[in-house]
Amino acid sequence: MTGEPILPRSYSPATVQREYARVAWFYDLWGRWTEDRALQRLLQLADVHDGMRLLEVAVGTGRLFARLVARNPTGRNEGIDLSADMLARARRRLARRAPPASYRLQEASAYALPFEAATFDILVNTFMLDLLPAEDYPRLLAEFARVLKPGGTLALAYFSYGTRRVHRFWYWLARHFPTLLTSCRPIRLESYLEQAGFRVLHQEEISQNTFPSAVLTAQRGV
Repeated sequence: MTGEPILPRSYSPATVQREYARVAWFYDLWGRWTEDRALQRLLQLADVHDGMRLLEVAVGTGRLFARLVARNPTGRNEGIDLSADMLARARRRLARRAPPASYRLQEASAYALPFEAATFDILVNTFMLDLLPAEDYPRLLAEFARVLKPGGTLALAYFSYGTRRVHRFWYWLARHFPTLLTSCRPIRLESYLEQAGFRVLHQEEISQNTFPSAVLTAQRGV
């Protein structure tokens, strides 16, 4: 599978908002079936501890963000998402689990993060880049690097090609029936990260119910 190209995708904010409004009601079920192992491993690798300045880009329904806030109760916790429907679910989840003063959620785009340069110790992003055009990765990763402090950590999880024959099914599905996966597809990021000035610290593959994910941590150059 390593020789397969990254499938082309287009980007429209309105389309993304419409698609995630459609799937928001069952997205947590999908995540528990396919993504939980990757998120748990990323949480371990990210080494979040209290007092950090943390940003999660594309919080979705807040499944990971709630756990990040719990590990950083007196730090700064910012979360953004483009989908108002997903954010509504995230707000309900966080309202049950964390004091309002311990976090902030807002609707915003990953292409133009509403934060000053060199603000955050860590930026977390999961299962977003695999939705977007590969030609946009330099711009997105540059924006991630902009808001991270020098030496800051980027923690990513994304739809990968996998390493076993069974993983090929997901590439086939993404190629022939993309709407079933909200246009997500397997991607590779190593070369894009290097070009954006990141140094990969750790990368591994996770498979859950045959769905392949990569988890990766990288450090912004100083």
